[in-house]
Amino acid sequence: DGIPESLMLGFMTNEKTITWEFLLAIFVANFPEAFAGTSHLCAQKMPKRKIFAMWGSIFLVTGVLAMVGSMILPEKVEHDSIEERVRDTTTALLEGLTGGAMLAMIATAMLPAAMKGAGEHSGIFFVLGFVLSVFIN
Repeated sequence: DGIPESLMLGFMTNEKTITWEFLLAIFVANFPEAFAGTSHLCAQKMPKRKIFAMWGSIFLVTGVLAMVGSMILPEKVEHDSIEERVRDTTTALLEGLTGGAMLAMIATAMLPAAMKGAGEHSGIFFVLGFVLSVFIN
């Protein structure tokens, strides 16, 4: 989910629609994913240096992709032009892809791990987190 997410960050930067709430939401959404992945790697006795290098490379790649997203999206387009329609369609497609990737990651990785670790209490925490994310704005 990091690839479409970082491209979307680049798009939103050009459109001047990026907000602190959105950045907070990205951090909150990605922290458990990174924490869970790191804990699994540590449990498998992977060297901490290798784990740090892996996460560092992901950090760099997503930063570069955000820059690419900013570079490929035109900053100023005329109203009702073909460029505006292409920009809006591309942004909508990327938003859908980003949301779908995040839902796929949650359904295949985060929810099973939460159920294993927290048992039946994981469901209520998931719902509370979702409700909180709806009201952060």
